[in-house]
Amino acid sequence: MRKALLAPLALAAMLFTAAPAAAVPQPVVPPPKAPFTKVDPSLFGMHVAALADTDFPGRLGGVRIWDNGVRWDQVEKQQGVYDWDRLDRIVANAKKAGATDITYVLGSTPEWAAQRIDPVNFYYGGGTASDVKKLSYWRDWVRAVATRYKGKITTYQIWNEANLSSFWAPQDAGNWKRMALLTKVAGDEIRAIDRNAKVASASSTVIQGKRFTTESFFARYLRTLVKRDIRVDAISVHLYPWTTKGPGGGTPIERLEGLEMARTVLDRLGLDQLPIWDTEVNYGNRRDNGHPEEVFGPKVGAAYLARTYIDSLRYGVTKVFWYSWDSHVMGISTTDPATGTPIAPGTAFFTIEDWLSGARWGACSDQRVTVCALTRKGERQYVMYANLGTTRSVKVPKSAFDVRQVCTLNGQCTRIVNRTVRINQAPVLLVP
Repeated sequence: MRKALLAPLALAAMLFTAAPAAAVPQPVVPPPKAPFTKVDPSLFGMHVAALADTDFPGRLGGVRIWDNGVRWDQVEKQQGVYDWDRLDRIVANAKKAGATDITYVLGSTPEWAAQRIDPVNFYYGGGTASDVKKLSYWRDWVRAVATRYKGKITTYQIWNEANLSSFWAPQDAGNWKRMALLTKVAGDEIRAIDRNAKVASASSTVIQGKRFTTESFFARYLRTLVKRDIRVDAISVHLYPWTTKGPGGGTPIERLEGLEMARTVLDRLGLDQLPIWDTEVNYGNRRDNGHPEEVFGPKVGAAYLARTYIDSLRYGVTKVFWYSWDSHVMGISTTDPATGTPIAPGTAFFTIEDWLSGARWGACSDQRVTVCALTRKGERQYVMYANLGTTRSVKVPKSAFDVRQVCTLNGQCTRIVNRTVRINQAPVLLVP
């Protein structure tokens, strides 16, 4: 069932422009009763570039293997000759970190298999964005990967950001049709070898323009999948908020607007029962890509990261892969570039994972602040946050909230004094 989204967004916009909070704390009430559903650990995914060579310093619910040096063109540099060593180590270390979902991206095309060679490709050069000269090259590659990693890699994603010319066949008219064919071939081969593995669609970045819901690559590709009865197990989007400022140029509110656009496409095509995965997300920009630079401080970065996972849980995005733990090209870093140790957003990832993974999630309500209910080990707990850029003091009446401590994204908990909690855009957890 489609999650209601537009009404909360309208409320969020109203709160964002509201006058400063009144000095007297106002009471809040618990959200309405609703069924509680278990939070799957695989919601908490991450990209970790160095995972082949280092242990991850915590738990990982999911790992997306991309930008790890193990693309198709890096594994099969010569036809039929495979270098599996690095991918073996990544898969082993992902499992060691506890990942219940290991997603591997099957692209990009090696030069020997490419129809066209583009040495000035913005990202990877060579033939990586090209269609294959022979469909058999793709079939053999998919078969080789699925055979080696049967029971280890849990999900295969067809391609990365196939809607962007840097990644997929920019010269080819109707390139979404060919990507649909690659999707069918890969799905047939994977399911024949590993019936438990999932197949995720080629990912598309949601570029928030007027034609996205009708004439974008995303809409046309999914339309072709439906027309040709090609089955996928999940729909992949990249919800970097891509507004007029370019990829990452927005806030968690703009991210939800992009999600709403993607859902509109799924609704029109009758695909609304398929899970939506956000397989890359971050905010801001550090790249020399013609778009404005925007870097967020650690406190804002921690709030945005936590809100991203909470918003996803609230609005039905079942897997999120943050980009990235150890590369620093977007506006929010989770680790110190010099030492590799976690900074505030990285700590927030572990904290929000600890709060929610394996808990049972209930309903939310937008009041003076947003209040969401969850249970863990029989205890009723509450996540609260204010809208972006606002701070509010609220009362949590003892008659309604059996809570005594407030926990913050740094992992610390303190006693609630006078039943009053100060809430800003960074989520907090209220516990007994």
